[in-house]
Amino acid sequence: MAEPQARPTAEAVPGTTEDGHHWAAFFLGIASERGSAPRPLPYLGSAAAVGLALGCGLLIERFVGLQSVLLVFLMAILVSAIAWGLLPSLFACVLSVLAFNFFLLPPVYTFTIADTDNAVALFFFFIVAVIVSNLTAATRSQIVVARARTRTTAALYAFSRKVAGIGTLDDLLWATVHQVSSMLNVHTVLLLPETQESSAALALAAGYPPEDRLAAADVDAARWCWQHNDAAGNGSDTVSGGDWFFLPLRTGSGPVGVIGIERDRSEAPMHADERRLLDALADQAAVAIERISLARGLAEARVLGETERLRGALLTSISHDLRTPLASILGAASSLRSYADRYTPEQREELLSTLQDEAERLNRFVGNLLDMTRLESGAIELRLDLVDVAEIVGAALERARNVLAFHRVEIDVASDLPMLRLDPLLFEQVLFNLLDNAAKYAPPGSRIDVHARRDGEGVAIAVLDEGAGIPRGDLKRIFEKFYRVHAQDRQRAGTGLGLAICRGFVEAQGGRIDAQNRRDRSGAVLTIRMPVAETAVIGNVLAANG
Repeated sequence: MAEPQARPTAEAVPGTTEDGHHWAAFFLGIASERGSAPRPLPYLGSAAAVGLALGCGLLIERFVGLQSVLLVFLMAILVSAIAWGLLPSLFACVLSVLAFNFFLLPPVYTFTIADTDNAVALFFFFIVAVIVSNLTAATRSQIVVARARTRTTAALYAFSRKVAGIGTLDDLLWATVHQVSSMLNVHTVLLLPETQESSAALALAAGYPPEDRLAAADVDAARWCWQHNDAAGNGSDTVSGGDWFFLPLRTGSGPVGVIGIERDRSEAPMHADERRLLDALADQAAVAIERISLARGLAEARVLGETERLRGALLTSISHDLRTPLASILGAASSLRSYADRYTPEQREELLSTLQDEAERLNRFVGNLLDMTRLESGAIELRLDLVDVAEIVGAALERARNVLAFHRVEIDVASDLPMLRLDPLLFEQVLFNLLDNAAKYAPPGSRIDVHARRDGEGVAIAVLDEGAGIPRGDLKRIFEKFYRVHAQDRQRAGTGLGLAICRGFVEAQGGRIDAQNRRDRSGAVLTIRMPVAETAVIGNVLAANG
């Protein structure tokens, strides 16, 4: 059996009380006071009320007469019925008759009644007092039961709201066993199957107070309850040799688990209203467990669907985008090999240039795929060093010389920029991808600007182009994997991974990247914002002073 989730403190559920005995009165209906053990306090209170009525009666008898004294005793009987119920009020009836006879009816201080009229009046007083006691006690019981059921309903509603807001199975199981234990004053366990098959083994998932094992007879009862979808164990007609009573957690699609309760041997068997309350709690728990299971299954299905979508996108990208440079390479190579003598030196040079360009493009595609694999697997190892921004921008521009051959490039790097703690190779790759992206979406002959300036406590490096810009609906999606902005015939082949890799590399080094459109003209602006390391600031200060 699996050990339950033990927790040092229990979050209180609205509607529960620390003393579980109070809940017993809430759902027992009209309590049978005759069957309960007598308590001395209600009877002492009734005796005190009769004694107070006697004192008032003695005073009234001196000034008013004997006829009104019985009403004072009737008031004491009503107080007893309202405060303590039927039996204490009947006890007050007997005491009232005896006290009135002994202290007020002549001859006083005896139980003899000299006047027949007084005897008849006292007899009918006793009958009326008994009737009034029963009616008042019944009304009191109905009020108590109505209040108790209101509290129980409120507690069930609060529990329903609580489980509706729970998102994890462990928290739900803990809340359920705590609620059942608090409302029924029992020990509670929850057992869940390892699979949803009827023959699956049950594992102890939660308990309050925490339980880590069950006796063999109780395990058999829980297994029978799960397999037959019916109650079993102590207090039922099936497998009743153990100490626990088990009830299946049922939903419309079948059982989802088993709940078990254990009462102290000194307590009375489970009442019908207690069973109905347990059924209500079990039904709510079953629906909540099924909801969490369905939500978990839906999340897994979404992950699988996303995985399949990415796999399909990757295969489509590889089959289409990588085929283009391969076709160019194969075409140029076969032409040079088969018809080398027919080409002029200029034509051969053009074919060789095509071979080199397409091979470099293919190398970039494969490199992007490998970089994305490294990002998703967490295999990137940063080699941070203090780097001059102008130097790394120059290295990226040199690497992208062929990509930018048909564009004018303007560089504006502020002279007072601090050094940044970066991985030079990864950051150069980021800048190269941004330049390559600008060249793809900007028309030949347009200008591409590279700016680097202070931005508050950090440094902002921006790449601006003069293309058509980014559609508003694509601004938040261009950093997604395999997502490419539609650019019609001007779009060059690509896998849609370049900007996703940029975001991954920049965030891995503690920065952030965003995209927006230019305000002065058409075009896009991709901006990297990197923080300035404290050691870099100190180094720059020392360099300035040295």
